[in-house]
Amino acid sequence: MNILLDTCAILAISQGNLPADAASALHSAPEAIISPIVPWELAIKRQNGKLDLPLATLEWVQSICKRHNLQVSSGGLDAALLCEAAELPLIHRDPFDRVLIATSRRLGIAILTSDRLIASYPGIKTIW
Repeated sequence: MNILLDTCAILAISQGNLPADAASALHSAPEAIISPIVPWELAIKRQNGKLDLPLATLEWVQSICKRHNLQVSSGGLDAALLCEAAELPLIHRDPFDRVLIATSRRLGIAILTSDRLIASYPGIKTIW
């Protein structure tokens, strides 16, 4: 099964803190995808002083992707997807996660995340 990684998954991978079952799912996935939303969220966290990275955000994300065979993919990111994310029930208020939920629905793939709220959405499968 293909999987979509959220921001916490990317950070866990970079720190070597991904749980064994999540790492196994990642390594067995035919395709592991990162939405452009993830580097955007990381860049905002970095700009706000909440995240320290050894490289420019995009360069850092690209190095993680290369090292772990991850693909940055739009996942159909467009106005319709963003509206779908906005129209989701307000279980989760984080706009980045709402876009990932809408992307997961559109692509029919699981999200690799430690965020338990994401799994509260009907039809969303999470790993971790």
